[in-house]
Amino acid sequence: MKQRVVFIVVLGLVALCGTAQAQDVKSAIRQHYAEAKAYIEQIKQLEAEGDIYPVPQVFSVQVKQNLPATGYHEEDIKMYYREEQDSAEQIYPDLFLDFATKHYNFAARTFYEEYLYDKQGRLEFFYGSTPDIGEGMTFEHELRFYFNKGQLVEVLVKRRPIEGGTFTTIYQGKALPEAYKDYYESRLSTSKGIMQTFKAINANREL
Repeated sequence: MKQRVVFIVVLGLVALCGTAQAQDVKSAIRQHYAEAKAYIEQIKQLEAEGDIYPVPQVFSVQVKQNLPATGYHEEDIKMYYREEQDSAEQIYPDLFLDFATKHYNFAARTFYEEYLYDKQGRLEFFYGSTPDIGEGMTFEHELRFYFNKGQLVEVLVKRRPIEGGTFTTIYQGKALPEAYKDYYESRLSTSKGIMQTFKAINANREL
């Protein structure tokens, strides 16, 4: 009996440690995200004031085309980068992708996404706003995916009627619901594509 009690206590401690670790991961992600967003807002404010310094550290890609059935299509991808701190002696420091945003449309439907990367180039956090999940597209969804060392650790899904209103949470947990699997897989692919694009631009800069 005594051994059983000890075993239960140990299991409880392990569960508490796992919960605390998950909270620490989310806290670190949120801090990183807040810093990335604050940097973007700072740059926007400086540009609005006509100040060109500091120069925005961003690569930008824009796509414009006509697509069958949906017509005019535009994509705007911005890749915000950082310089390696330990490369001070280099004339041109090494760069790493920190944060990316993507706006795009299909006909009147508009989409917005954010991708936060860690120093190793792994996706750390994803946010997406989409009207394209579910039958009839009657809801606008917000999806958030949290990662730890490239592994998915939490999913948060909110939605509201497509005509507007307040977002409400419809799912929060560690497992990925089947209803969002296709969306998740496609956004993972996009995150890798953005990273590849960043690396290609970075490798072909005129220095």
